[in-house]
Amino acid sequence: MSDYGDGQQLRPDPMDRLRVDFTAFFKEVQQGYLGYAIQMLRHRQDAEDVVQTAGMKIHAKWDDFLAHRNYRALGLRILRDVIKDHIRSRNRVARREQAAAAEAGLHQSCADQILHLGTFDALDRAMDELARREPVQADCVRLRVAQLSYEEIAETLGITPGTARTYYSRGRQLAKDLAASYLRHDQEGEPS
Repeated sequence: MSDYGDGQQLRPDPMDRLRVDFTAFFKEVQQGYLGYAIQMLRHRQDAEDVVQTAGMKIHAKWDDFLAHRNYRALGLRILRDVIKDHIRSRNRVARREQAAAAEAGLHQSCADQILHLGTFDALDRAMDELARREPVQADCVRLRVAQLSYEEIAETLGITPGTARTYYSRGRQLAKDLAASYLRHDQEGEPS
């Protein structure tokens, strides 16, 4: 509350509480969101941009966000949507750049090709396959790697903490087995 200087008090601004609640919520989930985004994008600056964009979207609809029956799951869904939008945007830019280079008769440098191939390492392929086969287990693995507790994972995904622990363990083992298989195939020179 503030006063006019003559002792007359003003009512507290009801929007102050809303802003404080959002700030507290975002500080609580920001590191987990950042870890999840880094897992998905493999680039910290892109992940930070995505988390900030997701935060702005959550803030813009804060009242609706709080009214949702599982706001943690809604927050993760918003983050996933922003990540998808970012990946699509990045792919559009890459296609335009490749088309422009092709028109100009330029070829991608060897270093660019190596960097591009580096995104397809065995672990990335294993996590993609895990997400295709068992999407909830993949989410449990990614959220746990992003340093969320089993209780937070359970609340976010709408499962019990015991199920989150089981799915994390099974998902981690399946991803480990898939990655080993991909590495073995790569070393033998066989297509995977």
